[in-house]
Amino acid sequence: MMVFSHFTLLILSVALLLVVAIVEVARSTGRDKRRKWLLWHLVATLAFCLCSLADESIYTPTVRISYYLEYPTILAAALLYGELCYAVAGLGGSKQLRIYRGVVYTATAIWTAAFSYALYNSLDYTQAIYGQLLILPIALFCWPLVIFSRELTRNGVRFLSFETYTAAAPPISDANKAMIGFLITTFLRVLSSAAPVFGRIPGMPMEFVYGFFFTNNLLIVAGMVITFLAYIERRANLAARITGVLSVAVLITSVFVTLAFFADQPPMRGQDMAMLRQGGIEITPQADGYRATRSDGFAKPEDLVRLTYEEKKSVNIALPFEFPFFGKSYSRLDIFPDGQVTPTNNGDEDTVGLWDVFFCRNGQPVIAAFCLSGTELDIYVSSAPDVQYIVWMVPSENTRSQPSMAFGAALRPNGVISLAYDAFPVTASLRRANAIGVLDGTIWPPESLSLADMPVASTGASLWFDLALGRRLDTHDKLYPLAFMLIIIIGLLLVFLRPYLSRVIVKPLDRIRAGVKQVDEGNFDHRLDVGIEDEVNDIAQGFNAMLHSLDRARQRADEQTELLEAEIQYRTIEAAKKIDPDILSKDQVFEQKLRAAIEENLGDFNFQVTELAEALAVSTRQLHRRVVNLTAQTPAALIRTLRLEYGHKILSARAGNVSEAAYKCGFRDVSYFTKLFTSRYGKTPSEILSDAEK
Repeated sequence: MMVFSHFTLLILSVALLLVVAIVEVARSTGRDKRRKWLLWHLVATLAFCLCSLADESIYTPTVRISYYLEYPTILAAALLYGELCYAVAGLGGSKQLRIYRGVVYTATAIWTAAFSYALYNSLDYTQAIYGQLLILPIALFCWPLVIFSRELTRNGVRFLSFETYTAAAPPISDANKAMIGFLITTFLRVLSSAAPVFGRIPGMPMEFVYGFFFTNNLLIVAGMVITFLAYIERRANLAARITGVLSVAVLITSVFVTLAFFADQPPMRGQDMAMLRQGGIEITPQADGYRATRSDGFAKPEDLVRLTYEEKKSVNIALPFEFPFFGKSYSRLDIFPDGQVTPTNNGDEDTVGLWDVFFCRNGQPVIAAFCLSGTELDIYVSSAPDVQYIVWMVPSENTRSQPSMAFGAALRPNGVISLAYDAFPVTASLRRANAIGVLDGTIWPPESLSLADMPVASTGASLWFDLALGRRLDTHDKLYPLAFMLIIIIGLLLVFLRPYLSRVIVKPLDRIRAGVKQVDEGNFDHRLDVGIEDEVNDIAQGFNAMLHSLDRARQRADEQTELLEAEIQYRTIEAAKKIDPDILSKDQVFEQKLRAAIEENLGDFNFQVTELAEALAVSTRQLHRRVVNLTAQTPAALIRTLRLEYGHKILSARAGNVSEAAYKCGFRDVSYFTKLFTSRYGKTPSEILSDAEK
């Protein structure tokens, strides 16, 4: 059965942010090892979150594979995080990394052996070994503090000094900024590892512990991705940043909304306590199962005898009668200090208590007055020919006072079981799974019932009341729509908002960046077209206007330079002619060839200075020098002048209209031809044509 809880939504928030992070990192253009290790670390962390999500949401006390998968996935995330941090620190392939890998791989082999041993021996996940298995991942997550601290100190970055982050401080390289970013996220990981310690502080609200832990993990994921995009990817990917910021804001909001629902938990636990304190429960055998009704319970017997037992062991007693239970008769009981009883015909005491989540073990039938595994209560019994009393007492800290009754069970020869409750154990109400009822050990999981359902009969053999179920179902009804809404919002951010931001922000900026590059290469004729009508387009139009002004200024400067050079060279030629009269005849021959070459190709659009130099068998540099000496014009200006003169002749002779004249004299653009023509002759081509027709 899928039931959402507070933890479900908190884990879901982290998982959704991981999905956003994976998408953004995968879309990045970098292809170095840092991107690879970060991407795989995020994937491993997401796998861990999904396992935790399944373990928390699938509400069944059976063995959950997802729970055991949490351990290898968190170890994989820790191993990949170590590789990522060494790559960020620029130590890939170093001797330090090789030593680190040798030590870590050895520790991982030992860890794998211990984990395999626990699984092979079917050890209860409440055993200490599962807590010990978390030591290695926590150590791996903390080790990068040493890596980054050492490398930043070696690079002369005083990362602990406030002055380092002020405007007056020397600039910090992107590589060092990346290390500082990951150093902060590593420190947040250390704080997350300490969250369980905070939960053990007396009076510490669990809402604070959960909120701190999950908000911290959201900041860790966001910090890693932002650091990567800002200082490693080195691209101002605004779409990624905006999507990430909005995702973090939405998910952190969901965390606080979820924590607000925690306020409902104490009143709901109070309802459970009040319901049980009103009396007890009587479980009566029927033909196809059991029926549970409210009862007054029973008074604590006066002749109770305290039983002694070893820690985590049951007490085995003989019954004064044959007790029928699920179609069989039993003569003995295994009584556990956690509030559960196993009918048996074996006189050996059991060595391991029942698990708090697994209500029965090895197919054994079970009677549970309360499921309090991990809590050691004193066991008292009282026997009579027609009833067997079992009472669990809360040990008293004061040796002079009598222990108080927590709850008890009375078994009768006809199979009727009476459960009585006096001092409701508050610690039990805080547990995830609290069980009261009977199970035959064959059908698992049994149907879950709430105390409010009484009177009720089991549809199968077992009858199981789960005190946590009512609270979880109520929470589920509140949080399921919120979880569904979160998934939709994050999906919309990734599927629609991210591409939209890329289209309206990133792509236009890319076009502007490409235009700046074109101008930097000397192409002042380039113009920007961002394809949208908004503020970015206004920037592009302003850029185009600036380019136009720069182009006109450059043209004027070139013209002034050409005229000045022509004047100097012309005066030089005039002075040389007085010394050597033969220069005139040589220049006249060259000028005739020059004009002939141009006039032969006036209609060729592609005939420019390079083609003219090839036609005259001289270099462009020689061509420029000789043409300026002869005409006081540059070759390009001379070609343009002759084309305009030819166009004037065509129009004056009425040999074609304006467009035909422009094409015949080598102009592709009629408007450009008109502009140059008007500038030279003071009249437009149309006016020249009109004058010729008069």
